Amino acid sequence: MHSSVRTLAAGGLGALIVAVAAMSAHAGPAAAARTASDPASHTISVSGTGKVTVVPDVARVNLGVTMNQPTVKAARASAAQSMRDIIAAIKALGVADADIQTTGLSLYPQYANGSTTRIAGYTISEQVQVTIRDLDKAGDVVDAATAKGATDVNGISFELADPAKTMNDARAAAISAARASAQAMASAGNVNLGAIVSMTDASVAQPYPVYFGNAAGAAPDAAVKTPVQVGTQDVSVVIQVVFAIG
Repeated sequence: MHSSVRTLAAGGLGALIVAVAAMSAHAGPAAAARTASDPASHTISVSGTGKVTVVPDVARVNLGVTMNQPTVKAARASAAQSMRDIIAAIKALGVADADIQTTGLSLYPQYANGSTTRIAGYTISEQVQVTIRDLDKAGDVVDAATAKGATDVNGISFELADPAKTMNDARAAAISAARASAQAMASAGNVNLGAIVSMTDASVAQPYPVYFGNAAGAAPDAAVKTPVQVGTQDVSVVIQVVFAIG
């Protein structure tokens, strides 16, 4: 009887040891996972800024007509004729149909002085945005449109036809700047700079258009061309880079 008890006790102890061993074996990967999630202790984190200065190659001009007429029919007919003439003149400069887009169309009554019910006439406005890919013709577009009856010129903006390429060039410059900063830190700390562990683009997604103010009025003197200065545009990105050190 005592022998049987000892045998059962030994068997129970052995089972307990096996269970503990199994638990230890199961806990190993979880412990490793916790270690892997800890912040890397042998790294340098830096930020690099890259800037590329480019000349914009696309202009967008917003222009149109606003006029008053005594009746809806007269307002619609006058605006329609003016816009047809304006668009024809713009196309004659080589601007494609796809680069002329209507952006606004409104018609509303004008009330007589001191009255909220008696209609004295109607105001109609039609606006288009013109995308100009030959920037030498930007001023010509404004001049041609106003000569054909445009009463509104609501600003001009300059953009890049392929902003992605410029952004990538700026990113490459930012990574080079980050590496130079990290190397200086590593040298000062008497450690060796290793490979890149991670990179994060912390900048604005795309360069924004450069916008210039508006103007409205009668057509300019035909002998004086409207000057348009394109200037330059800066595209900047910030890259956060983590390097290994040893």
